[in-house]
Amino acid sequence: MLYSTALVLFGHICIIAAASSSGKVVVLVTDYDGGIYKYSLSGDVATPMKPSFVETSTKPLCLDYDPVYRQIYWDRRSTKTIMKADLDGRNMQTVFKSNSSVRDIAIDWETRQLFFADDKAHAIFCLNMTSNAVSRFISATNDEVHSLVLDTSRRLMYWTDVGHAQIEQATYEGTNRKVLTHTGSEWPTGLVIDPQGDYLFWCDAHSSNKDIKKMNLKTKTISVLLTGKTYYDATYFEGKLFIVARSDRSHFFTLSENGGQETSVSLQRSMSEWRRIKVIRYYGECAGGHYGITCNSTCGMCSGTDTCDTAIGHCPSGCQAGWTGDRCDTECEDGQYGVNCTQSCAQCEDESVCDKSSGQCPSGCRPGWRGERCDTECEAGYYGFNCTSTCGNCYGETVCDHATGKCPSGCQPGWISDRCNIECEDGYYGFNCTSTCGNCYGETVCDHASGKCPSGCQPGWIGDRCTIECEGDPRGFNCTSRCGKCEDWEVCDKASGQCSIGCEPGWSGEGCATECEAGYYGFNCTSTCGNCSGETVCDHASGKCPSGCQPGWIGDRCNIECSDGYFGFNCSFTCANCKIKTVCNKKNGHCPSGCEPGWSGDRCNKGKVVVLVTDFDGGIYKYSLSGDVATPMKPSFVETSMKPLCLDYDPVYRQMYWERRSAKTIMKADLDGHYKQTVYKMKSSLRDMDIDWETRQLFLVDDKALAIFCLNMTSNAVSRIISATNNEVHSLVLDTSRRLIYWSDVGRAQIEQATYEGTNRKVLTHTGSDWPTGLVIDPQGDYLFWCDASISNKNIKKMNIKTKKISVLITGKTYYDATYFEGKLYIIARSDSSHFFTLSENGGQETAHSLQRNMSEWRRIKVIRYYGECAGGHYGITCNSTCGMCSGTDTCDTAIGHCPSGCQAGWTGDRCDTECEDGQYGVNCIQSCAQCEDESVCDKFSGQCPSGCRPGWRGERCDTECEDGYYGFNCTSTCGNCYSETVCDHASGKCPSGCQPGWIGDRCTIECEGDPRGFNCTSRCGKCEDWEVCDKASGQCSIGCEPGWSGEGCATECEAGYYGFNCTSTCGNCSGETVCDHARGKCPSGCQPGWIGDRCNIECPNGSHGFQCQHTCIRCLNREPCDKATGDCIGGCEAGWTGNKCNKECSDGYFGFNCSSTCASCKDGAVCNKESGHCPSGCEPGWTGDRCNNECPNGSYGVGCQHSCSRCLNREPCDKVTGRCIHGCESGWTGNKCNKECSDGYFGFNCSSTCASCKDGTVCNKESGHCPSGCEPGWTGDRCNKECPNGSYGVGCQQTCSRCLNREPCDKVTGRCIDGCESGWTGNMCNKECSDGYYGFKCSSTCANCKGGTLCNKESGHCPSGCEPGWTGDRCNKECPGGTYGAECEMSCGGCLDGESCNKGTGNCMSGCDEGWTGPRCDEECSPGYFGYNCNSTCKYCRSERCDASRGYCLNGCLPGWKGIHCTAACPEGMYGDGCLSVCGKCGHNTSCDPVTGQCSAGCLPGWMGETCVEGCPVGRYGDGCTSTCHKCQSGQCDAADGTCRLQAKIISERGTSVVVFLLTGACVLILLLLLITLGIACMFRRRLRRLSMIPENRTGRDNCNFFAHERYSGDSSSRSNTEEFVTFNPLYAADLDVVSPAATSLGSNGNQQSLLDTDVPTNSAVVVPDKGTRQESGGISDDLAAPLLINTE
Repeated sequence: MLYSTALVLFGHICIIAAASSSGKVVVLVTDYDGGIYKYSLSGDVATPMKPSFVETSTKPLCLDYDPVYRQIYWDRRSTKTIMKADLDGRNMQTVFKSNSSVRDIAIDWETRQLFFADDKAHAIFCLNMTSNAVSRFISATNDEVHSLVLDTSRRLMYWTDVGHAQIEQATYEGTNRKVLTHTGSEWPTGLVIDPQGDYLFWCDAHSSNKDIKKMNLKTKTISVLLTGKTYYDATYFEGKLFIVARSDRSHFFTLSENGGQETSVSLQRSMSEWRRIKVIRYYGECAGGHYGITCNSTCGMCSGTDTCDTAIGHCPSGCQAGWTGDRCDTECEDGQYGVNCTQSCAQCEDESVCDKSSGQCPSGCRPGWRGERCDTECEAGYYGFNCTSTCGNCYGETVCDHATGKCPSGCQPGWISDRCNIECEDGYYGFNCTSTCGNCYGETVCDHASGKCPSGCQPGWIGDRCTIECEGDPRGFNCTSRCGKCEDWEVCDKASGQCSIGCEPGWSGEGCATECEAGYYGFNCTSTCGNCSGETVCDHASGKCPSGCQPGWIGDRCNIECSDGYFGFNCSFTCANCKIKTVCNKKNGHCPSGCEPGWSGDRCNKGKVVVLVTDFDGGIYKYSLSGDVATPMKPSFVETSMKPLCLDYDPVYRQMYWERRSAKTIMKADLDGHYKQTVYKMKSSLRDMDIDWETRQLFLVDDKALAIFCLNMTSNAVSRIISATNNEVHSLVLDTSRRLIYWSDVGRAQIEQATYEGTNRKVLTHTGSDWPTGLVIDPQGDYLFWCDASISNKNIKKMNIKTKKISVLITGKTYYDATYFEGKLYIIARSDSSHFFTLSENGGQETAHSLQRNMSEWRRIKVIRYYGECAGGHYGITCNSTCGMCSGTDTCDTAIGHCPSGCQAGWTGDRCDTECEDGQYGVNCIQSCAQCEDESVCDKFSGQCPSGCRPGWRGERCDTECEDGYYGFNCTSTCGNCYSETVCDHASGKCPSGCQPGWIGDRCTIECEGDPRGFNCTSRCGKCEDWEVCDKASGQCSIGCEPGWSGEGCATECEAGYYGFNCTSTCGNCSGETVCDHARGKCPSGCQPGWIGDRCNIECPNGSHGFQCQHTCIRCLNREPCDKATGDCIGGCEAGWTGNKCNKECSDGYFGFNCSSTCASCKDGAVCNKESGHCPSGCEPGWTGDRCNNECPNGSYGVGCQHSCSRCLNREPCDKVTGRCIHGCESGWTGNKCNKECSDGYFGFNCSSTCASCKDGTVCNKESGHCPSGCEPGWTGDRCNKECPNGSYGVGCQQTCSRCLNREPCDKVTGRCIDGCESGWTGNMCNKECSDGYYGFKCSSTCANCKGGTLCNKESGHCPSGCEPGWTGDRCNKECPGGTYGAECEMSCGGCLDGESCNKGTGNCMSGCDEGWTGPRCDEECSPGYFGYNCNSTCKYCRSERCDASRGYCLNGCLPGWKGIHCTAACPEGMYGDGCLSVCGKCGHNTSCDPVTGQCSAGCLPGWMGETCVEGCPVGRYGDGCTSTCHKCQSGQCDAADGTCRLQAKIISERGTSVVVFLLTGACVLILLLLLITLGIACMFRRRLRRLSMIPENRTGRDNCNFFAHERYSGDSSSRSNTEEFVTFNPLYAADLDVVSPAATSLGSNGNQQSLLDTDVPTNSAVVVPDKGTRQESGGISDDLAAPLLINTE
């Protein structure tokens, strides 16, 4: 927004005017040869003002005005400065010193920015008028900037470039710069903008042009306002332009902003032709109490009698209390008060707000506080409201909580409760009264504080508290006999010596002197020891097992059986898979009822034993093995006709690997055949493979390369391990622990060995077998086993790998393959195709197991233990491993335990089962702890250092290094005198580059001793750490000294009493005068009394002392530890005891600490308690306290201080003898002792105030004047002297106004709402809600369509439970938009016919469904086999009955015998099979073949045979079914149809030339016929292409000859010598072609049909069959089919 008060911003004219017409209009004119002149303008008369403000000979040119501070700005061209001053010339100051002259200035007084054009730099700069910072905004690309104006609302600059005669524009920041217009003037000056920023005005200072122009900034149209003079400068003021002209030096002119006639105003002097003009409205200084440009703003609450700054309203001396802000116009927020609101309210009652000026609390103070501001806590010893309550008997010298009266440190002995004001009951004493009195004599009770018995002890007891029984034989009060092991160290009966409550655990007998027998323990030895480990017995006292428990038991006594589901030592093992979740044996983990299906073993932790057998002529078969019975498993996982040979199993992922020999691939799948995948495609077949599942490597033998390769099962990278120097590798096994490969070379009849990397290859042995196969290794890698697949040898051998000794385990069959499983060999033999055999690894009798089928002789066998999928939270081969700390709620991968989303912070590893190592933290432990103090480990979750940082580091994680120049703890130490400008090490303060000359020491803080020689302090290197050589120049050891050495060169051994790094550690307290080892600090002769540890630097634990801390401290004060060496109590003794070791009781008459206190004046001269000093029989009159040494406390008086003072004024104490109040009474009381209440009807101090009008004439409270029964109606307040506040009415103001309109107060007597009710309410008192179904003001609006007929909100009309289906909006008055329906219109309509909208409520489609959809809402896709509108059409001839749900296109092609995109056209006559691409054979009687199978139901024509009649008769046969023989023909060859014998060459030659001519003629005719047929086919084909091009979507004008793309493929089949070219197609035309996969058939070179699969056609090739049909109206294609197209490039 542009203000009329800111036109100074728009040009060379400064105008300041307020909204009102007050203020003087002042014209300012600069004269380049004179100064600055002022004129008061009234109408058309300009009157010179005084002072004239002449700036003589300073050549002022630019001019602007700041209306905020009422100051004028101009350039003093002679000094190249920008100046400012008041309008009367006062307060003149230099604003900015420039490098060159200034062309123009413009001020934005709102943002406090001054823009000026630099004459030399040809650039525009900005001066911040607050900070005086200057920045260049427009670079020097101008020729000469003359005029500059601002549009403050849009933050834009406009300026004239005189040199280029143009006007430019840019933002305040100098961006978006552009040329606005070329002015058409030679010298554009005097640029002006109107207040709204819509128009620019300018004039021409050149003598050749004489006009003033105006531009519409929006349309860029320019108009001429005035012509006639050489105008130089202009300004805008209140709808007029004020102008000066070069050609008239004694006048200025005014002109309407819309043009017209100019008006001349005299300057009353002659000036230079170079002048600038400004017009302002000057308001003068604001009157007191006002500020601002127009003085319309009122000052805030300034301090004292100050008034605010008249320019911006600031209060120079601050604000009055209760106000804040620069202008002191903001009242303090609730809770703040005082000057600038810097003080917070104190402890006001009920969280009420204090007075914002004084801070006083109007409702009084919170408990525990007093004073006008409630900022004074209760004095010590008082608490509660107004601090009137006295504290109880708090412990020590602590005082109670000033608010609640609670004792923070508990009570003095003998007192209980939160406030310590309840004495202990009889029989209890001490802290919290938790101690029971001892055996006091007679029926006396102990002292409730100390527990001492005032009259002594019962016989058999001793001690102050009579709690120590006599030891030994009892002798009345003297205990002389010793007891046995009585329970709880109880002293035995004084007469019999028996223990009254029994013996100590582990002892028995009359005197408890007999130790328990082995196997028993506890009280009276009646408890039997638990299940201790081995033959150990339990401790006879506690029953604990010293060596732990037997399996199945836990607890100190090994008497707690393992919880269900756990077993073994310490119950640390989890039960496995017991049957029906029965509990396993808690000792050994055995499952008593057997195992869950799929598990075996005593503990059911072994999976199912599965036998896998490959049949080279069949597939892969599975058997579940139980004992000797092998049961076939389902699915059988048959890999039929793929000739599987190799086989292995990955127990980690529970996957089987095998070779699909026919496809030369390695496959893998789950054991049930799921997730079948190709692992690796080979160039030739495999012989064997073996998996190292731990390293994820698969080793395989290539049959063709005769080499061994390794496949990385993770990356699928393959590398050759063993080169092709084998004859024929048959079997391959791995020793995974030693990373060795063993293989049998059948051709050489030997076994070889190499490492995983293929190194150290060697022949292990010649087997002595013709055909060594079935190589096996035991799990330990100690033995190899193999068998012989040749029919000449029938044995299985075993080799000790270490000794190379070979033995025969069994003979009798031609064994072919073997595997090792749990101590047995599992074998198959070539000679038995229906069994496999088991044999002990040590030989013996084999056991046969039926395969329940016959297989080929070439088989492989593998036996595994299958565990199934692990339960959640477990993983691994046996599922015994527990998942780690996975992120969030993730569980780990059941195969290898990996966490899919990473780990929780603080854990790492693929399985997240490794806690971060010390020094690492965060997710995956990838972050390293920073520099924690004392090498402490940071928090592994957050990385924070619990003990702070190492020297040189700071921050929560100690990861911020010290700034240069500082080091050490918290970076508080300053570096020393480091060399050059280097800084010291931030941790140690050491100087990395050495010291400045004359300084040494790690931190360069020690001057060289003696005569310094530059950097050399001439001592020899000492014992540098890690034998490091010291610095050659300075002799310093850069990483410090060996422990035990110090000094600059580490040459000084530690002085006696010091040791360690730099000798900074002080020796401990070594025995005698020995000193510690100077390197490690150990004491060679042991420690002084009171110390332990190798270095004797560990004090005895508190409570012990002496040599090796063997002695116990006794009764030291406050249970503090005694002197660790002597046992003396350093701080004195407990009360009642004395002596160095506090082992002597005080003498009579003395008590307390160190017996240093004398008993006071106890009643009747009684002796005080030696511990506490308490007087057992009370005190003399006038005294109180347990020790009778305290004068009666304030507030009490009389004998025993039993009388309480009454209501003395200001709570002053009364006379402690008489109880008289010396200075008068509290409010409401009178009399000498202030124990008489005021008379009825009076209250307050001296009962001088009269009660107000309390309800029913009741008497007010005599202290406060409060009315106890309330007030008369219409009045409130404790004293009933306040009218009801707004919002309440009636008796006691207890009734609240209801819902009056705009929250206006109701009538304070009746509660009636005067101006009506709020929305939703009605009635005189507005306390009745709108009737159901209505809402709003006066309940005049009706509810809309709320859900379930629920009522709308009676105030707003909103439906609280939502809308009826089909409606939306807060008030449910908007119908669902098109395409949506249901509750809240959240449901989208289904596929309604023609896209029509569904029913807004139900979503049903009223006109039915579009193609591909069905159901009432058309939101159900067609079921497989159906398509079209409402899914009424079927696609029964599609393969798998899968078609496009919308158009019915068959997605997987057609069933054999059908064609077309819908598969509704039967094969034409003569065609059959998939896509009707196969040509019928030579069917008999010229009948067509079966369109599905191609079989000829009528048989074949003579000369043809086979089910499809495509096989010609073999040579020598002819006729129907080729059953006749050409036996009569000389050559044995006859016509295949009729049996005619073929002519022989001799006969032909005899017929001579005529026959030759006949044959040549026939050949020519045949060739001609072939050419005609070819031409005909080409024409048909071209015609078909034209027809296809007529289909609308194909009418693109493209060359139909480019319709096909060809792909050449050269076959390598022995039956094919030519190269065929198969046609592929453009997918854009797929809708018009029947495309057949390469599985279709073609004609072979011999005229017979041939499978395209047999031609090795690439998978991206296809046969294209042009379709003769035309597009139907329904969008389909007729299903007639032309002959398949096959182009032979030969």
